[in-house]
Amino acid sequence: MTRSISSPLRTVLIAFIAVVSTIVIEEAAKADTTEWATSEGGRMRVVSLPPDGSGKIEAVLQIDLKPGWITYWREPGEAGIPPQLKPDPASGVTLSSMSFPVPKLIKNDDITDIGYDQPVNFPITLQSGAGHDTDAAKLTAFIGVCLNICIPFEASFDIDRKAKATQDEVAFIQSSKANLPEAPSDDFKVVNFHITPDKTLLGVELYLPEGAPKEADIYVAGPSGYAYFEPQNLVRDKRKLSFYMNIKGLPKSYNPKGQSWHILVKSGARAMEAPLNFPAQ
Repeated sequence: MTRSISSPLRTVLIAFIAVVSTIVIEEAAKADTTEWATSEGGRMRVVSLPPDGSGKIEAVLQIDLKPGWITYWREPGEAGIPPQLKPDPASGVTLSSMSFPVPKLIKNDDITDIGYDQPVNFPITLQSGAGHDTDAAKLTAFIGVCLNICIPFEASFDIDRKAKATQDEVAFIQSSKANLPEAPSDDFKVVNFHITPDKTLLGVELYLPEGAPKEADIYVAGPSGYAYFEPQNLVRDKRKLSFYMNIKGLPKSYNPKGQSWHILVKSGARAMEAPLNFPAQ
């Protein structure tokens, strides 16, 4: 099913709240864990390690939600605001990757969101450029936190690239990465995929783990603003599962050639995420 970023009602509420709400942003800490930035629905901060020899910075955007509030996966479903992280180019850092734990479907009346209703950690990788070793790495996080209405939540953080990480910070980042979906492997992967010529259906064939249960949770993040989570025409043959997703709401002008989507499959206790890289030709 095609999902846009926000419904008309939710869009109006977001715009209204963005004007009238106040977000408290606390000063950055002197260590690799920043102070919390707070909003009505929760708080967030960044925990990071010093750059390695190649300038890579491993970090986590930590989001602590208040009870009843939610935030979103890489694509939010029918409504909401996807997480965004923007480093300040002047501070000499770029964003290499942002990863997401397994989300869940969250139903609110007639709206279905894809996200999290508990505190969640998003591992990130930054690349520090040469000549900026003594500067703070500056980045801005923008998320949506929702309870009936959505409140945009934006905060800026300074990361001290010279600070030494504590054992707790190292353990926290390692545990956050351990909670991510696994990469494709020989026993759990996408076998093939295609979009029908009329661009109304995405067909996918999966190879599931040994002993995989009958049911599987499947999320597909398409082009920005589109997410799909209702597979149809499922066919199971031992460890192979094939299905179609209805994608007929894509713009008529959209060309998938050379584009990359994401698929996340939860099968029993295991979850796998893989890119769907469409051929350029």
